[in-house]
Amino acid sequence: MEQKSFTETIIYRFILIALLGGLSIFFIIYFKDLLKPFVMAVMVWYLIKTIYNYIGKIKIMGRQLPKWLKGTLSLAILFGSVQITINLIITNLSDIVDNFSTYKSTLDVFLINLGESLGVVNITDQVQEQINKLDLQGFLTSTVSSLSATIGTIVIVIIYIVFLLLEEVAFSKKIDAIFPDQRRRQRIQEVLNEIFESTNKYITLKTGISILTGGLSYIVLRLFDVDYAFLWAFLIFVFNYIPYIGSLIATLLPSIFAIVQFGSLWSFVWVFISVEAIQLVVGNYIEPKIMGKSLNLSPLVVVVALSFWGYVWDLLGMFLSVPITSIMMITLAQFPATRNIAILLTENGNIENILIKKKED
Repeated sequence: MEQKSFTETIIYRFILIALLGGLSIFFIIYFKDLLKPFVMAVMVWYLIKTIYNYIGKIKIMGRQLPKWLKGTLSLAILFGSVQITINLIITNLSDIVDNFSTYKSTLDVFLINLGESLGVVNITDQVQEQINKLDLQGFLTSTVSSLSATIGTIVIVIIYIVFLLLEEVAFSKKIDAIFPDQRRRQRIQEVLNEIFESTNKYITLKTGISILTGGLSYIVLRLFDVDYAFLWAFLIFVFNYIPYIGSLIATLLPSIFAIVQFGSLWSFVWVFISVEAIQLVVGNYIEPKIMGKSLNLSPLVVVVALSFWGYVWDLLGMFLSVPITSIMMITLAQFPATRNIAILLTENGNIENILIKKKED
């Protein structure tokens, strides 16, 4: 009878988890247009909090800066950096458009020489024929629509950020009201703190590593005299947040452009090898030493999460796949009913570093 009860309990838990999982997947897919701006706002809020904490370490005549000044400086630094970056990117893209005819001529010469070496006649005409088959009008229309949607999304994200900053003041009071029991309230607060610290640590360290990777790549690209080195370095910085495939995509972009600029296959080879060497050194040696095993996520889980979140939330989901999975693992580890799932998500089966112990009276 006890064995039957145990089996029924397992089946009940499995059905409950399956139902909750199915509802969660339905929710994040069906309401993705509503959730994505909010999640982006939360990520920006994390960055603002990180900058705020660093500014908080600054002391003038032995005294910290007032809160309003730290908050103002945090917002100014973040949005100022974003504005400068956007202006530089727009300038680079405008220069590419202005010099398009020059790059096209170089590419045509390269294709002719390549066709002669491969014994292919009129390879330039064949490539041009394939380009003409593309629906450029449809592409431009979709691009304009995407830009319009992006502007609308940015406005929504800014609104969310403002309300998150306002809500932060009263959030602890709401937790106190929802959980009047002190021990339970303290446990919930510890779980939230662990989630915040782990996610904040990942975002901060990953951002630093991505800046290092982009900076070194910028120097290498300037040494090779590749045009628009800042644009490619910025893309390398951004794609470095995507596990595994991001670094490869970011390396290919300036390497392919090197062919268009110099009209030589060797330029592709040297740029690719140099930038990829930076990716390998930083990714395999520097990043593990800095980040350690703080996340402790299974590589298989990371790949599955990357595929899943990339499918449901496109590029944003690929950027957020690791933080979201880390938050899931930390949360699941705190409850006995879901602790085994958290163990499956880990790399080595150890959840002691994220398991918050109940304090005895």
